[in-house]
This record gives sequence, C-alpha cells and structure tokens, in this order.
Amino acid sequence: MSAGQSTEGGFTGARCVVTGGLGFIGSTLVHRLVAEGADVVVIDVLVPEHGGDRRNIEGLDIELHECSIGAPDVADAVRGCDFVFNLAGQVSHLASMQHPLRDVELNLTDHVAFLDTLRTEAPQSVGVLTSTRQVYGRPQYLPVDEEHPTAPVDVNGIDKLACEQFHLLYSRVHGLRSSILRLTNVYGPRLHLDRPDQGFLSVFIRRALGGDDIELFGDGSQQRDCVYVDDVVDAMLAAASHPAAVGEIFNLGNSEVLALSDIARHVVEAAGAGGTVTCVPWPDHLARIDIGSYQGDFSKSERMLGWTPRTRFADGIRTTIDAVTSTR
Repeated sequence: MSAGQSTEGGFTGARCVVTGGLGFIGSTLVHRLVAEGADVVVIDVLVPEHGGDRRNIEGLDIELHECSIGAPDVADAVRGCDFVFNLAGQVSHLASMQHPLRDVELNLTDHVAFLDTLRTEAPQSVGVLTSTRQVYGRPQYLPVDEEHPTAPVDVNGIDKLACEQFHLLYSRVHGLRSSILRLTNVYGPRLHLDRPDQGFLSVFIRRALGGDDIELFGDGSQQRDCVYVDDVVDAMLAAASHPAAVGEIFNLGNSEVLALSDIARHVVEAAGAGGTVTCVPWPDHLARIDIGSYQGDFSKSERMLGWTPRTRFADGIRTTIDAVTSTR
C-alpha cells in the first residue's frame, strides 16, 4: 500500500475545495487533506447513480456544500480558496451513450460555469482536474503518452476532452492555474461496488465477494494498468504543489500491466469466496465503444512531478477487499 509521497510546499492551513468530494477518489483526497491540516470544503451534488456517500467523510471536520458545481451559490464555497481539486462529473461510458445530453451537462456545461465562478471568486487558486485515459480512444501505440492523438470512442470521452480544453483555456486567458491528470482504472478502499457503471473492477470485486462468476468479454487478453487510489492522491497533491504543472496534462499509469483475465484471478484469490472466471462473447453495444488494450506512459508525471505508482496490484486489491469486508 502506498505510504504517501511528499510534495513541495504544504497544505497546512490552506483552503482546499474538493468537488465530487463524497465519492470514492474525492473522499480519499479529503481524508488526506484533513490529515495534512488543510481547511477542506467539499462540493457534491450527490447524483444517486454516481456513488457519492456522506459516510465517506464521516467524522471529518469539513465544510460541505450539497450543490452542483454549476450552481450560482457555489460562489460562497470557493471564494478565496487556495486550491481546487476538481473531481466532479460522470464517469460511465455506457450512460453517456444512453443519455448524451446529461453527460454534456455534468461533464462540460457545469464545469464551464464553475470555471467562470472561479475566475471571479478565486482567481488566485491552483486547480487540478481529473480527466480520463478514455480521451485517447483506441490506442495507436503502447504505452500511450500525452502526445498520442485524442479520438474518443464515446460521449463521455468527448465531453471529458472538451472539459480539459476549457480548463486549459481559462488557465491561459484568465490566469487560473490549472493542470490535468488523466486517470486509468483507479481502485482502493471506498470503491463503490453497488452502483452501476462504476468500472470493471467494481463488478469484479462485487461478484468475487459473492462467490459468483466473473464474465470477461472476448478472450480476456485485453491489458490494463490499474492505479491504487492513494497513489492517485499523491499525484493530485504533487500537481497542485509544482508550479511547472500549470497548463500541463499528465498521464497516470502503472508499469505493471495485466490482462483482464489475470486481474480477475487476483480479485477472486483475494476475495477467497470461491468465485470463478469465464469468457463470453462481446455484446455488440459494448464492443463498439471498447478501446482494446491500454497502458499509460507516465514518464512525464515522473519527470515533472516526481510521481511514480508505489502499489502493486496484488497488494492493493487485497487491501481494497479487506476494507470492503470490514465494513459489511
């Protein structure tokens, strides 16, 4: 498990806004910031299907605003803040195809309104936006670096890419000091297992804990690099702390690349509930938006932020499942 990497500067006494702070990654960041002595403000609209949960920050001394980041009254939450960690948004690729206008609202329109609020209420703030490797679409080469062409295969990827561009525009034109992290397959404690469309690892863990069969589409040979949530938080704090990160895009990834079949077997073994793994044909509607194998080149993050992932999948998935079972 990640022990946590040091960052330049510090967050003690800083007013830190975390959007989407009741969710899996956001709440993990909130816990870390509180532990570092920050004054934390959480903004979360609690969209039912997105997995935000007040219990994720239970017992923490934070300021909570339950509203959309696009709402006018969000101005009170961000006024005069030092750092903005922007994790709000919708992550489901399938839902974005089924309800494209809703995805545009959550992943683009609300963010533009939020940026305009920051421009007037917190122009001095330093921001970090979490984006997704989905903006690249189907990889033309591996590992994928930040210079790889962007060709999203679904609405979610298109909206996330447009959101990135708005953050970079406001950084260049209005002086908001934003950087962007493109995440891939994040897992760890507080991962939501009972919400639809929260990623394949949620499905794998839920089914393995129930002793059920994990169905892999195709032959299970598609490769993925998974990043433990504490390592992701390390990257966010590093990006916020490094002045050279402003206006830059960074991949997060892992040099440990596993086939989905191997990932599933690790999950089944860690769960210890007698689950199984089988391969089934691709459903047509999912095959059309599948990207195949993916590995992110995180050398830019390593070079500019001093960030590398520290958690091996076998260790991280064991910690994740232990955390899940301890709360059941």
